[in-house]
Amino acid sequence: MMRNKSDLSRVLSKVGELREFIINLYKEFIPIRALAPENGGDGEWDRAQYLIKVARQYFDSIKIIEAPDPRVSRGSRPNIVATIKGADESRTFWVIAHMDTVPEGDRAMWSVEPYQATVKGDLVYGRGVEDNGQGIVMGLAVGKVLRDLDIKPPFNYGLILASDEEVGSRYGMRYMLDTERDLFKSNDLILVPDAGNPDGSMIEIAEKAILWLRVTVTGKQGHASAPEAALNAHRLGVMLTLKLDEVLHSTYNAEDPLFAPPKSTFEPTRVDKNVDNVNTIPGRHVFYFDCRVLPRYSLDEVLATVNKTAEEFCRERGCGFSVEVLNRDEPAPPTSPDSEIVQRLTRAIKMIRNIDVKYMGIGGGTYAKYIRMMGIPVAVWMTSSNTWDSPDENVNLNDVINDVKVTLTSIII
Repeated sequence: MMRNKSDLSRVLSKVGELREFIINLYKEFIPIRALAPENGGDGEWDRAQYLIKVARQYFDSIKIIEAPDPRVSRGSRPNIVATIKGADESRTFWVIAHMDTVPEGDRAMWSVEPYQATVKGDLVYGRGVEDNGQGIVMGLAVGKVLRDLDIKPPFNYGLILASDEEVGSRYGMRYMLDTERDLFKSNDLILVPDAGNPDGSMIEIAEKAILWLRVTVTGKQGHASAPEAALNAHRLGVMLTLKLDEVLHSTYNAEDPLFAPPKSTFEPTRVDKNVDNVNTIPGRHVFYFDCRVLPRYSLDEVLATVNKTAEEFCRERGCGFSVEVLNRDEPAPPTSPDSEIVQRLTRAIKMIRNIDVKYMGIGGGTYAKYIRMMGIPVAVWMTSSNTWDSPDENVNLNDVINDVKVTLTSIII
């Protein structure tokens, strides 16, 4: 059992020896793809099997919560819950990370192999090394230090490695909260290392609402040499995309300084393939919007604006349309800066990094929102270069090591 803060120096010294452990972890699990079926993958089981093997070395107990999903070969999606018993077993300090990643995107834009952990100096490159491999490594490293030094923490230490975060958490955190009602207690301390800034000074305490839309415009297919006999859905879809972009940004233009960026964002992203050949006018065009909306606005209102704009546009031009909601996450109440987890983290960052923190909201979505909806405070924090979802995604080993130090200090102090 850790009896006083003098043990902290022993812990921090041990963390300084973790560089090769961290590199080896990355080299082992980054090549194991963990993509949702929506992203062309078979889920997280292959990656989970390796991470379970690692976790068994350092944690007292391992529980696997399987969310049924007939779309993947295993028939379910895995969620790993690992715990180390503490002196006070009535509460737990949790680190929560997700195993799944987004696809690599345009391979030609990468200078390294996306599904390898390529080490260049202090940087490790690869899809998922930051989002959310950084949280995975940090959570496992904390368990390793406690086990290697034979330290019983002041309360339980728990690590959750969950599935399906990238496409809505239906088989991850949302499933666990629905089926494991006693997973979290009101006095637990919860850290989600899934967002941050380059110097580690930002603690995220709030998130915007999220709305993902698929918009389909239908016209009439025809030959490109006779456009008068067709109705070009591709042209109309592009025009409607720009119209929606203009209307949404001008209608929902309030600013909230808590958030970065301070405004709601409405980004057209994906476009589905239409015709195979150049000389055919498409009769169908499908595009997508990713909307991150300040909590002051209703998602129903935003959706109504989209439908009204599309209806007016298509009535004037004789095309058809449909609007489908792919993902919808309402905003959760923010975590108070005065909560115990935020204050523990604030003190630890000051001790280890010697910087003052700022409390902010983000447009990105994390597991924190679902736990906040239960009325439990959650801090979202890590040191992040914000290369997630980008080509040449990378993480700085020194940042990971410092994050482990901060997390262990948060547990001890």
